[in-house]
Amino acid sequence: MHETPAPAPSAPAPSAPAPSAAEHVPLAQRLAAYAVLAHDPAVPFIAADYWEKSEDHYRAVDAALGAFAAKAPGAERDYHAVLAAPTSTGPQHALRESLAALLAQHPQDARRLADTVGEADRHIWIDYHLGTGSGDRRVVPEPRVPDGAGERDTAGGPAVRVVIPFRDSDSDSDGDGDGDNNGDGEGGGLRTRNLLACLRALADQADGGPAVRVTVVESDVEPRSRKLLEPLVDRYVFAPKTGLFNKAWAVNVGVVDAARDTPYVCVLDADILVDRHFLTRNTARLDAGDHGTHLPFRWSLSLDEESTRYAIEHRTLGGAADVPDSTLRGLLLREPPGGCLWLRGEVFHAVGGFDERFEGWGGEDDDVVARLAEAAPLVRYDDQLLHLNHPRPEMTREDGVPFNAHIEPLSWHRGMGYGSADPFVPVTV
Repeated sequence: MHETPAPAPSAPAPSAPAPSAAEHVPLAQRLAAYAVLAHDPAVPFIAADYWEKSEDHYRAVDAALGAFAAKAPGAERDYHAVLAAPTSTGPQHALRESLAALLAQHPQDARRLADTVGEADRHIWIDYHLGTGSGDRRVVPEPRVPDGAGERDTAGGPAVRVVIPFRDSDSDSDGDGDGDNNGDGEGGGLRTRNLLACLRALADQADGGPAVRVTVVESDVEPRSRKLLEPLVDRYVFAPKTGLFNKAWAVNVGVVDAARDTPYVCVLDADILVDRHFLTRNTARLDAGDHGTHLPFRWSLSLDEESTRYAIEHRTLGGAADVPDSTLRGLLLREPPGGCLWLRGEVFHAVGGFDERFEGWGGEDDDVVARLAEAAPLVRYDDQLLHLNHPRPEMTREDGVPFNAHIEPLSWHRGMGYGSADPFVPVTV
């Protein structure tokens, strides 16, 4: 009688390979970013309202990160190094590496932290960007002042009026006591440096683009920069005003000064550095679309000073078409309303332009975007928007109340009059 042999024991199923440190690099990068966001003193001052919306989420992730980093002496050391010097990139890269290795050793913690980060990411309005190559980039000297705006190829296409509002009352922003910032002899500060870079980038545009005219409106107690700017732009306008800077009025003056039949208007802040296809790409969007207004970006990258200097040299002096994100460090603002606005001229005039009652920092961009969206479709695109570094303005009055808290949103209309180039008269209605 033959016995049936017992079946051979089955081999155990192969276990899934343990995740490697490389697989955890993206999460490690996000965790290190939250350490910076929670501890870099520049973050609350980049946009006070965005900080208020985001702070609790930064603190939640940072608390979880601190507890996790304590599991390994190396990670804990790197974490505290970032807290001690949140603007230094070396400790951030070290923390990324040590966290990636530690996450690979603790997969359950990794899943929990990924959930915590994912939840926070949905709610924050200020994020952090550290390019993969920014730590290797050499520190560049202060860029020289451009020696001219250059020649724009304006063959074909509809006319575009780029309007740039401007004020730079800081005559010694580098603090060296010599009365200027960058050796140009004109007494300009960082805002002047940024405007000159902006103008150089606007002059360096792709061939065959639209016919473009650039207007700079300097609104100040005196035309400090007239001599410097007039040779670089198509139209320089001085709009005399004391007290707080009124961006809304300066923009309205520039648009009204242009021909009423200008098809397209671009309102551009003086601290934005554009790429070589900026004018062609955005004009084509208005040509092909049925919208009235568009913002070319969803995130604005506010560069630190070192990245600002590099971006200016790379784009305006090095002749590059754009500046790679991988070389830059800065804070990302989620869907800000200002910086760069493209619209049809008739839509601007239909809503009466910007609300000239807004003075000082905050509110005028939110208000005009909301009114423009009511008048005609408004869309956003996903372009890079580089914001150059400069001293931050005061965001509130001495009592802590926002400058423009008293203004009723969406109450401005064209019947109130707008864009008069006469000395500024406050609108009280």
